[in-house]
Amino acid sequence: MFINFVVNKYSNIIMKKMSVATVRLFIVTASVLLSAVCAVPVFAQQQEKEKTPEEVAAAEVKAMVSELKLSESQEFFCDSILTHNYTCMKSDFESLQNSGMQEASTYQFLKDRWEKKTLEALKKVLDDQQYIRYLRRIGKGKDYKKGKDGKFYLKSDLEKEKNKDTNK
Repeated sequence: MFINFVVNKYSNIIMKKMSVATVRLFIVTASVLLSAVCAVPVFAQQQEKEKTPEEVAAAEVKAMVSELKLSESQEFFCDSILTHNYTCMKSDFESLQNSGMQEASTYQFLKDRWEKKTLEALKKVLDDQQYIRYLRRIGKGKDYKKGKDGKFYLKSDLEKEKNKDTNK
């Protein structure tokens, strides 16, 4: 349609210099090149390599070191825990995929199970305040709130303290 419009509108000029077939070929070639140039960035984004569990764990530990002020030994243990658990979780997901499992609830159950194992292991490595900050970082620490002293406490404990102070 666009080609016909261009050919009909500029037919006098085109007929003098080129044949209609040549103009159509030129326009088709130009549109194919333009669409190819526009499609390259989209294709490149889709081809980005999926991160390995080790890379994901390393990035997570790096963020934990800066946010939670981990010691070297804590950093080592967190890296070991996350690398192991992420690798095993990915392996379990791949096993489910290969068996033909498609139910989202099964994958969610598996993810929750590995998350629970990870949290149990990290609780043994991190001190209470670091663990609470980690929970808040991953969106699981909604029951905790910062007190006046800068430490995290259960919201219910803070409310009890507040009620004690108002009753005095």
